[in-house]
Amino acid sequence: MKQKIAVIGAGVIGLSVARNLALQGASVTLLEAATVGSGTSATSYAWVNSNGKSPDAYHALNVAGMNAHRLLQQQSQSQIRWLDECGTLEWAAEPSEVARLQKRVESLIAKGYAAIPVERKALAQSLPELILPAESVPIWSFPDESLLCPALFVAFLRSEAIQNGVTLLEHQRVTEIDEQASGVRLQLSNGSCWEGDIAVSAVGRWSASLLATVGVELAMVDADQPGHIGCSFLGHTSPAQIQLRANLITPDINIRPDGGGRLLLQVLDIDHQADPKHVPAVDGPVGREMMARLAQVMRNSAGVQLEQIVVGQRSRPADGLPAVGYVTDRKRVYVVATHSGMTLAPALGNLVAEDILTGSRPALLAEFSPERLIGRKASEFQEIETHHFPAAQ
Repeated sequence: MKQKIAVIGAGVIGLSVARNLALQGASVTLLEAATVGSGTSATSYAWVNSNGKSPDAYHALNVAGMNAHRLLQQQSQSQIRWLDECGTLEWAAEPSEVARLQKRVESLIAKGYAAIPVERKALAQSLPELILPAESVPIWSFPDESLLCPALFVAFLRSEAIQNGVTLLEHQRVTEIDEQASGVRLQLSNGSCWEGDIAVSAVGRWSASLLATVGVELAMVDADQPGHIGCSFLGHTSPAQIQLRANLITPDINIRPDGGGRLLLQVLDIDHQADPKHVPAVDGPVGREMMARLAQVMRNSAGVQLEQIVVGQRSRPADGLPAVGYVTDRKRVYVVATHSGMTLAPALGNLVAEDILTGSRPALLAEFSPERLIGRKASEFQEIETHHFPAAQ
C-alpha cells in the first residue's frame, strides 16, 4: 500500500520533497497556508553555490544541490530555464579581506571546487560597464556557480508535482499536528482534517511554531526580528543598459541580473538595519545607498531607478546548518528546515524521499539530524557568523 504523506509548505523545499515522494510512489498531499512560493522562496537572492560553506558535510550537501540543479535542468522538458550557469565574479578590497578571500579560494580548490583568476582585459571587454578595481586587486571567477529565477523554478516544481499525482491545497494552514503511533492527524484552518502516515514540515522560518503544536521545541532564528542574521535588504531596479550576466560580488555591493535588463542589489553591511516590519521606501536612505554603490561599480547607472526594496527573511536553524529528519520517536513527523534552500532544494527532495520511503538514512544527511536543536532555544547557540561573508546570503 502507498504511504500517505502530507508535506506542509509549498516553497521550493516543500515542492521538491512532494515531487520526489510522489515520483517514488507515495500518495502526497501538499498543504500551503497562503499560495505556492509566497514565503521565503519569493524573496531570495537565489545564488546557487557552495562558496565557503562549512563544515565539510555542509559544503558537500551544497555541491550536491548544485549538481542536482544542473541535472534537473538538463532533463527538464519544460520550455523555461530557471537555472543560469553564469558563474560568479568576486574580489575584495581591504588587505585583510583580500587575504580572507585568498584563503577561501585555496580551500575551495583543495576540495575540487572551481576557482579561476580572471584576466582583467578579457573581463573589461566582456563587461565594458564594469569599473574595475585597482590593478593590485585579484579578481576570481567561480564558473560552476549559477543564478536561478525563483518564480520559474517554483513553476517547474509545481507542474512536476501535480503531473506526478500530488494533491495541492492552497490557503490551507495547518493549525495543529496530532501524532499517534499509528499515524498523524493535521487540523486545518478551514476546520477540516487530514489523516495519514507521515507529515513533513517544510515551512522554513515557521518551523518552530508549527512543530510546537506537536510539543517539539526546535531552535530556529526568529526571522521576524530585525538584523542581518535573519533578514536582508534586496533592491530591484528598472532596466539598465548594463551587460551583466554573471553574479557579481564586490566589497560594497552584490549585483545580479534580474531579467529584462533589471538588476537585483544586495548590500550586506547595511543588513543590520533590515526589519521586516518596516520596509524602506525606494527613495529613502537604504535605497540611496544602494544606488550610490551601484554607481561606484557600474557605468551607465545614472538613469537606473530603484523600483522596489524588499526585506528577505531567512529560514535558518539556530546553528546555521540544516535540520532534516524525524522529530519524535514515533517517526510520524519529519522536518526539513534549512538555510540555502534555493541551492539545496533539488538535492534535499531526493534525499528526504529516500530517507522516508526506504528507512535508510542517506550519507549526505548523516550530520544534519534535528536532534541537536530539539528542546533548545536559539539563544543557547553562539552566533556562527561574526563575519558575514557573501555566500552566507
